[in-house]
Amino acid sequence: MPERLEKFKVLKPYLGKFSLVGISGIFVNQGLLTFFVSVLGWDVSIAGVLAIELSILSNFFLNNFWTWKNQKESPFFNRFLKYHAVTIISGGLNYLILISLTYLGLHYFIANLIGIGAGTVVNFIFNHYWTFKVKHQGINDA
Repeated sequence: MPERLEKFKVLKPYLGKFSLVGISGIFVNQGLLTFFVSVLGWDVSIAGVLAIELSILSNFFLNNFWTWKNQKESPFFNRFLKYHAVTIISGGLNYLILISLTYLGLHYFIANLIGIGAGTVVNFIFNHYWTFKVKHQGINDA
């Protein structure tokens, strides 16, 4: 148990910032999705893709320059590509849940929130250990 607490202590500052960036991304995603669907009259399937991508871009820049600002082992463009690789999985999951739950009758706003939640943990772990390569000395990360 103490080793798990130590691991959490090391992750805590990153997780806190990541969570705040994620919350801002939810507002970007939901705001744009609502705008595209309710104001512009776009189909949810098209609006969802664009809203997700724009929130991914917003989150990347905030995470790169704030959450993991001191983690610059790889060039900017490499981090950008890795971040997108991770978010293709979580964004794809988000989109799949959005479309599936909307098809089943759930309001797109709620369906999208569920989709966002489903990708969050995967997003953090892969970005923390792969995209930004944070290595914690003295802690067995296995």
